[in-house]
Amino acid sequence: MLMLGCAIICLARSASADTEDDAADAVRRGDFAAAASAYEQLVAANPTSVSLRLGLADALAKDRQWERAIGEYEAVLKRHPKNAEALLGISTVHRWQGNLDAARRSYEQARLAAPQESGAVLGLASTYALDHDFSSAEKYYEQAEKLWPGDSSVQQAAYDFRRQRNPRLYLFWESDLSFEAHQAGAILPFGAREEIGAEYQDETSVAPQLDRAKIYTRRDHRLFYTHYFGRNNMLDFSARASAYEYHVPDSSLGYSSIDTYQEYRVRYTMPLTQDQVFSVRYTIRPTVLRLTQDSFNAHKVETELNSRWNPSFATLLGIGWLRDLDSSATSTSELTNRSLLKVGVQWDVSGRLTLGAKYITNPDLDNSMNATAIAEAAYSLNETWSVLGRYRTDDYKTGPDQSGYYLAVRFVPNSNWWSEFGLKYAERGSASGNYGLASVSYRF
Repeated sequence: MLMLGCAIICLARSASADTEDDAADAVRRGDFAAAASAYEQLVAANPTSVSLRLGLADALAKDRQWERAIGEYEAVLKRHPKNAEALLGISTVHRWQGNLDAARRSYEQARLAAPQESGAVLGLASTYALDHDFSSAEKYYEQAEKLWPGDSSVQQAAYDFRRQRNPRLYLFWESDLSFEAHQAGAILPFGAREEIGAEYQDETSVAPQLDRAKIYTRRDHRLFYTHYFGRNNMLDFSARASAYEYHVPDSSLGYSSIDTYQEYRVRYTMPLTQDQVFSVRYTIRPTVLRLTQDSFNAHKVETELNSRWNPSFATLLGIGWLRDLDSSATSTSELTNRSLLKVGVQWDVSGRLTLGAKYITNPDLDNSMNATAIAEAAYSLNETWSVLGRYRTDDYKTGPDQSGYYLAVRFVPNSNWWSEFGLKYAERGSASGNYGLASVSYRF
């Protein structure tokens, strides 16, 4: 009988060890749902184990089951009110949720409970960085560096933060059946909560039915400024000057065509709640017609509401009004009023897979499209590499519509470098072809 009891205990211990190994393996794979399930079995068998309950809470947090994660951390704190790991876990979940005031209160509690741990000070610094209060964030990072000079994770966190305050450059190139675009820009943070930037872009419009014969090239110069009041709360301005160079005779255009325009935009973004962000943007575009030299002002008003309904699902709803010429217009007497619509969804299926879709009316600069629809999937292979797939269809006001399939890889090796390289197949009418895209951003 004694031997039978020992055998049962040994088998139970072996099963428990297997389940714990399964949980640890799932965490290493990034399968946090499976890790949470394994930890739930372990906690059910060992309800007083602090380490197992913390493992469950961490897995739930990383699986975006935030309220359940907080419940498990609080269960630990009921038995051990000064458990620093639980306090830090609750703080981090609040920060991920965007509840920065609650996160700061929890980080302060964690700092009092475990002053020898760097996590609370770094956490406080990160909440101020998310709130675009870079002066306060800098103070906490400096404090952490002084208290833990030999801790590489502290030095790395402070280094990554300061990257956010450094200038960055970006380059973009895209080719298509209907256009080829080049873009270069620079953004310079300054002051406590400001950014300024400049951008140059040229885009050549082509006729796919004429073997991509050039129609015109539009060259843009843009300046922009942003002031951050806090997280999801900002005011930005931009000014753009654009000029067209035509590669075909005026008589063959068949529409008014645009010579030059200036574009001025102002946008204000504010959080209505922690999970609801509202923005409104007004654009005015003084424009000169090439053929008649008539001038007019195009106006555009756009509103958007970004809503996160749960940790994994978010929606976008936008409406607006546009007064502009259609691409087939021949004079300024043909200005039209048009309503605008933008809808989108994003579903974070797991910690690695994200699905999204978007529908936008009048999305372009030259007002030649009725609407664009996009469906997209992104999968993170690891912290450095991701893959992306996209389907897009463009409903043109004149001529055949265009559809395209796009595959790309994203390479983000460190806090300095972000890049995406891809290839797409596009069809428009009887024309089709394979074209490329490359986008690179570097932060000094």
